[in-house]
Amino acid sequence: MKLKKNLLVGLLVTTIALPSAAEAGSLGKAVFRGATKSASKTLRGSAARTLRRDFLRDRATRARPLFQNRRVFRYTTKAQARQELQRGIQPGSHMTAHATGGRPLSPTQAQSRYGLPQKPEVRETVRLPKGQPIRPNKAVGGAAGVGEFTSSRRVPPEAIEKVVPLR
Repeated sequence: MKLKKNLLVGLLVTTIALPSAAEAGSLGKAVFRGATKSASKTLRGSAARTLRRDFLRDRATRARPLFQNRRVFRYTTKAQARQELQRGIQPGSHMTAHATGGRPLSPTQAQSRYGLPQKPEVRETVRLPKGQPIRPNKAVGGAAGVGEFTSSRRVPPEAIEKVVPLR
């Protein structure tokens, strides 16, 4: 909302208030610079609030064991995937609720659908074993109605079936 106000004020000032185009350009640049600075601060604060809200919500959700094996996806970076292939997936790491057939989402689509803080580089296919304690929730900051899992226990490295690079 702040960004819209700042841009609107900048447009009004540059088009109405100043008589010469040279003066309007320099003032417009200054107003735009201020608007983008405040917008970036707002967005950084917003992302931090979203991640904190997600963490607190996940911690408050009771874990329940899976009744049967389940395949899910995990979107992450290449470095993180390499580490997880050796040590397993850390408790509290986010995974999708379902693994569906077809092409992987693009990094931008995955980020917006699941509310990821950065663009993922790879998609891991993970088979969660029966009895694995999981916390089912909705993806905070993602698309409406999209579910996700977090596990309260480490997922073993053997559970990672495949790693696919994203384009």
